[in-house]
Amino acid sequence: MSTNRTRLQRFAAGVGAIAVAVTGALAMGVASADEGEEAVASNVAPGQPGAPTAGTLTINKYSGGHTATPDPKDLMNGVEFTVTRVGRLVAGVCTPIDLTVDSQWAGLTDLFDSAPAAPTGDFCPTTTTYVGWTVDGQVVFDLPVGIYYVVETGDNGGNNIVSKVPNFYVSIPTSAGEAADGWNYNVVADPKNQVMGEPSKVIADQPSALVIGSTVTWTLTVPVPTLNNDEKFTEAVVKDVLDPRLAYSSSVVKINGSAIGPDNYAFDPNGLTWTFNDDGRELLDAAQGGTITIDLVTTVTSVGDGAIPNDDYSSTFNGTTVPGGPVPYTYWGQLKVLKADNSSPVKYLKDAEFKVYLPNAGGQCEATAPATGAIATGVSDANGVVQWAGVTPTNVLGLWIANSNSPLTAPTKDYCLYETKAPAGHTASAAGQKVTISVGTAAVKELTVVNYKTDGPDLPLTGAQGTAAMTIGGLLLVVVGGGAIAASRRRRNSVS
Repeated sequence: MSTNRTRLQRFAAGVGAIAVAVTGALAMGVASADEGEEAVASNVAPGQPGAPTAGTLTINKYSGGHTATPDPKDLMNGVEFTVTRVGRLVAGVCTPIDLTVDSQWAGLTDLFDSAPAAPTGDFCPTTTTYVGWTVDGQVVFDLPVGIYYVVETGDNGGNNIVSKVPNFYVSIPTSAGEAADGWNYNVVADPKNQVMGEPSKVIADQPSALVIGSTVTWTLTVPVPTLNNDEKFTEAVVKDVLDPRLAYSSSVVKINGSAIGPDNYAFDPNGLTWTFNDDGRELLDAAQGGTITIDLVTTVTSVGDGAIPNDDYSSTFNGTTVPGGPVPYTYWGQLKVLKADNSSPVKYLKDAEFKVYLPNAGGQCEATAPATGAIATGVSDANGVVQWAGVTPTNVLGLWIANSNSPLTAPTKDYCLYETKAPAGHTASAAGQKVTISVGTAAVKELTVVNYKTDGPDLPLTGAQGTAAMTIGGLLLVVVGGGAIAASRRRRNSVS
């Protein structure tokens, strides 16, 4: 029996040598015997008097490589593992491998080396399975002495796992190590685990112009995950669902800061989805641990409540989708201007011209309209409503308020309104009027700009009274003149 124990121990020591470090060993598909984690050794070989008939398999599930004191934030909960006992086909029946029999160890090295493939050929999976989920990053299986095939089968904890633990084999027990005279019945596996970082997004400081219809630039940053065991990307997708008030304009895709062409991905402008093709995924394979950035340009088409988020975005790699994190916003408001005179009832005036500017560096409106820098120009219609050029809608002016990478509470922005041309017969005020724009159509800023009609002074001898006086005076002159002529004729007649 001593010879049998020594032979088994030498064989298991070889198996243990294959499975010594799980961070690398699982890359070869074999679990490890971790002597540093309370591994319990026994000098008794399987099947010998006093030998344990069962042991444990402990799987530690952490983000990144294994450490003896993992950061609590790196512990993965809710990760499911399925452990299946391995057998041999005997007369067509899958019979569990019996490690108490020396001959049953034959061929196990080839089996272990075949991982992550499932048992095949003379080996087979039995119907005996064990399922468990990690709690505080760990799951422990109580297992009878035997050979087991371990598969990571699910993630119920939202851990964003992009590269699962490769399937591996484990023997209960395994050698306690070549330097130790014993067996380890409590095996610990510390696999290297890779997770996906969440994508993020920021917004440019301000749009291309300050009126509705301007473009706003958002930058998406997507971490490219690192895969285990020389895995390749089979799927890589970035998606951004726009708010209805935003319309797609253009985009530039970069990997690690270098722009790539559209021949590396398929783009759907309706769903704003960038799906990397074979060529693009090959670039990502070489950029594991790097970043994808997308400079996304959108047009602001309407105001609504004024707070326009870009929040519905995500990345998908190899079947794992991670939603975006921070939500940036662009904020907009509206200005409505009416033109009237000072009469009662009010008369609305057409053909008055208005321009909108930003305040000066001191936050004030200049005394007169600047020669350049007008943000918007509008002219009042027959109803006195100012119609703004180059925007939709035209009879209210959508104005930008703020861009922010986080929500703002009731932001506002000041503008300066000038009447640069008054209707005929009316006087315009040259001074600028500061207007404060608030968020949303419900808070539209409405102004009525009043002009006084221009009336000149009364001129003498004008109008009906002057005309009558002149007419009477003329008639009197005619009468007097006629009388003088008649008197003159009478004198001549009497002399003659």
